[in-house]
Amino acid sequence: MKRILGVRIDSIGFITLLSLCGLFAAPENGASSESPLAETSWHLVEFQSMSDRIGVIRPHDPSAYVMHLKSDGTVTMRLNCNYARGNWSAKPSQAPQSGHFEFSRFAVTDLICAPPSMDQSIGSQAEYIRSYVLENDKLYLSLMADGGIYVWQQQRLETAADVAFRAPDKGGPRNWIVADISKTLNLRERPSTDARVLTGFPRRTVLDNLGCEFSEARNWCYVQRFGGGPVGYVAAEYLRPAESPDGQVMTGPDYSALLAGHEIFDATGTIPCSQYGDQPMRACEFGVARSGGGYATVVINLPDAIRRAIYFRMGLPISADTSEADGHQEFSATQENDLHCIRVGDERYEIPNVVIWGN
Repeated sequence: MKRILGVRIDSIGFITLLSLCGLFAAPENGASSESPLAETSWHLVEFQSMSDRIGVIRPHDPSAYVMHLKSDGTVTMRLNCNYARGNWSAKPSQAPQSGHFEFSRFAVTDLICAPPSMDQSIGSQAEYIRSYVLENDKLYLSLMADGGIYVWQQQRLETAADVAFRAPDKGGPRNWIVADISKTLNLRERPSTDARVLTGFPRRTVLDNLGCEFSEARNWCYVQRFGGGPVGYVAAEYLRPAESPDGQVMTGPDYSALLAGHEIFDATGTIPCSQYGDQPMRACEFGVARSGGGYATVVINLPDAIRRAIYFRMGLPISADTSEADGHQEFSATQENDLHCIRVGDERYEIPNVVIWGN
């Protein structure tokens, strides 16, 4: 017996689908060597040019240039208004504080950032870095042929208290969960105990974090129930950062839709789909951009040159990119074991969990 494209071919010639969720490809990421750099985060301090004419260039806002070196050999960067993804590897010399270092060519979004900006230089030069030195919480990444040195400062690992009551774009949690309350938590129209109550949230309700502010001697957070509903303010002392199904507390913005829009995908392959209600399911090409914790955007290419984006949050499909031009297309989703069965109007999709979470 042999397997071809997710189909099992028996020796007697019968063809049986292995499963409806077998038609996809997993990403291939090289693993980094054991390194003191694995699972570290950095913000850019400066670029030291070897040319006296250029000298030292510093970012206008170091927090706008952030690099995460992951232990699986992947790297993600925020480069001002753009975002980059690729692979990294490091081979230490006799002392682990220095050695050979390389990036793969990056996949980078192509937004035009307000000047001055260092996004284009970093994105284009990163693949020419060839060595590193780690010293006093600074990482010196040197370009080949004395092309210059990018200096990065290690970011302190933040505790839950550090990120409390920040919006996701400021490093706060993407979602809250209602805790430490016996009845219901009031959602108010304004950040005040005198404001009108819009609704109540029972304990364990998951909420979207839309930002927080200080008013009337306490913190208030602007929230919406996960999945939709009215928006308003709740008292922050009854909130805790929500865990995704994989146990992670996801902080920072969800960039999956932005990356998918620029076709920067973590995995590509095919999934079962049908464009019209009277059509049988067929294999459609897809690409998925993931943002951790079950946040992902899946883009599917339908037969009639139509692309459909489906948005997942915390592992659940919540919406699709329909517009008024599409007419009213109702979105619905059910789950059968590890398979998400999704309808967008007459369109049907079957997306397995592994597409959203990876291997």
